[in-house]
Amino acid sequence: MTTVQPTTYTLSRYDGDDANGVATILSTLVEQNLQNHPKRLDLARKFNRPVAVFSTDTNAAATIFFRRDHATVCNDIVNDPVVVVWATVGQILDVSQLEMKAGGLLPVGFFTRRGIGVVRDIVTHKLIVKGLLTHPVTALRMIAMLSVAS
Repeated sequence: MTTVQPTTYTLSRYDGDDANGVATILSTLVEQNLQNHPKRLDLARKFNRPVAVFSTDTNAAATIFFRRDHATVCNDIVNDPVVVVWATVGQILDVSQLEMKAGGLLPVGFFTRRGIGVVRDIVTHKLIVKGLLTHPVTALRMIAMLSVAS
């Protein structure tokens, strides 16, 4: 049996021009990553449940659905994501600067000044990651998909 993998991977905003700021930020980060780091395409295909981010300073949220040949970002928290991050926009941008290796499973970026700040925010509940303990691989992969660092 031969399996053919699609050569293109598309990203869309479910809410189009009505996408909120969080959906716009997330879709931009994922799109940049897929363009700048083509190996992350394999990582995107490993997600089997949605992941979401809630911005505590704008009270807006977005959910990302990764599929084999496309990803969709939609407003709000929908379809019971296994990982939900509650963070400020600044914290989201800090996480996007953390370097991840080995398909997200080696969070080397946590050992930098910025990474230590992110860990401190998690420990002090200023940044909340629902699913971090129950779905750690998905949480780490989510960070890798949002990280613009190499």
